[in-house]
Amino acid sequence: MKSELPFKHEEEANLFNYIHPLIRFILPFIFVVPCLFIANLYLIITIFIFISLINIIFHLHLIQILSRLKILIPFVLIMTIFIPFYYGNTILVQFSFVFPIIIYSEGLKIATLIFLRVILAAFTFLSFFSSLTYSEYIESLTKIRIIPAVFVGSIVIMLHYIPILASSNKKILEAQEIRGKNITKYWQRLKTHAYIMAKNVVQNMERSEHLYDSLKMRGFTGKLTFAPKRMKFFDYLVLILSVGLMISLIYFIDLEYIFVGVIRLFMQ
Repeated sequence: MKSELPFKHEEEANLFNYIHPLIRFILPFIFVVPCLFIANLYLIITIFIFISLINIIFHLHLIQILSRLKILIPFVLIMTIFIPFYYGNTILVQFSFVFPIIIYSEGLKIATLIFLRVILAAFTFLSFFSSLTYSEYIESLTKIRIIPAVFVGSIVIMLHYIPILASSNKKILEAQEIRGKNITKYWQRLKTHAYIMAKNVVQNMERSEHLYDSLKMRGFTGKLTFAPKRMKFFDYLVLILSVGLMISLIYFIDLEYIFVGVIRLFMQ
């Protein structure tokens, strides 16, 4: 499992640096939120393709983002795999073993939609957050003013411990393998990670309390401040174009007609 957070290094440069961090923080919400409320499979696929192109054009480490996304896929499958068996009225497939197994058409459609929505949301947020540094992400949280300052301080401490816990898990697994424990299967490795992480979380609760006490002794009140960065005309233009693109895809562009036309073109 990846031990680093999905943020870029301070010295790492890409074209997204010309966009204000707050805009980069808001953009994934603009692309994801409509897909969560509108049951349009073509819209979800279009946004996924668009975000993939952004990753390629702006050099946002697409392979690394997809490798992180791979960890999430088994959990999403567990969430959705049983829906087609109990939800719906239209029988799509029916098997007769010891007891009948029925797959409903409506359940399969909803399960597919939920799976794609979760994967798209994770992929989009990972993509845009990988264009932010850790300090830019925290700055955006303070500027958005939706989350209280006290909770932002708690998020900072939480994010600080994620790499520590992951690194500790990795070292314990390596120690077990050196002592002869052979962990080859993905599900076996995942189960071992879960057991070790649960144990480490309990052990690090006391460490986090000591960290918070030491911060309070140094004058930390839970409120973070940053040097203000001015929003430029280009930043507002990117925000307006992104909102306009989503409105066009939802209301003005017939995505089904385009996808069907492209599929027919390749089938000829």
